[in-house]
Amino acid sequence: MTLPDTLLARLIQTIKGNALSGDFLMLGRQSWVGTRKGRAAELFAEVMAEYLPDYTEKDLQNPNDVYCEKFFEILGFEKVDSLDFSDFEGANIIQDLGKPIDPKLHGKYDVVYDGGTCEHVFNLPMAYENAHNLLKPGGVFIGHSPTNNWINHAFYQISPETVFSYWEKTKGYTVLELSLQPLLPNFARKVAHTTNPNKTGKRPRILGELPKNSPIIMMFTVRKPMKDTEKVETHQIDYSNKWDH
Repeated sequence: MTLPDTLLARLIQTIKGNALSGDFLMLGRQSWVGTRKGRAAELFAEVMAEYLPDYTEKDLQNPNDVYCEKFFEILGFEKVDSLDFSDFEGANIIQDLGKPIDPKLHGKYDVVYDGGTCEHVFNLPMAYENAHNLLKPGGVFIGHSPTNNWINHAFYQISPETVFSYWEKTKGYTVLELSLQPLLPNFARKVAHTTNPNKTGKRPRILGELPKNSPIIMMFTVRKPMKDTEKVETHQIDYSNKWDH
């Protein structure tokens, strides 16, 4: 779970663009990579100039370790916590996301960030249910999840269908953004999007071109409804449409 320049730039855009603040939780404690090279470094510099012109990259890093709490504090969060299965990286909340979390943590956070943790939890539906429970009503879940060319990275690669079928249809969340981001530095600006199967009735179609030789991160941001919606089972939307008709 690391944050290179491309993902740092996209996080700044997401957080500032949606005016997010309050209490923040990382799933897994994120470590800092920062500037790499080429177009990714250029993108990060441009975003810094636009949103954080009074800061340097060094200002954003924790002064005494390789992690990212200071970055999120500078972005405007009052409290920054991290949750993990063990304390091997110094997370301050130790919980198994594959099992129901402590009810004392329910509704505690304005923003929960999955920067590459949930795909490592074998019980992925439970991990997502826990993320849902961690959020306050109206809170926001940000996911940076591997979606292609990550073979053997974890148990799962997460697809756009999951966002639209689970988060939007089953949980009633509002999808604020969803894009597909190549992670190799020189492809930083080659972002693609997808259609929404809840609107088309068909599987998500990629809008734009993606490089074939880069790992792809799916970046999505979804907002929890103020009240829980009526329970809907999670099925692939195109199959549900076929069954219904």
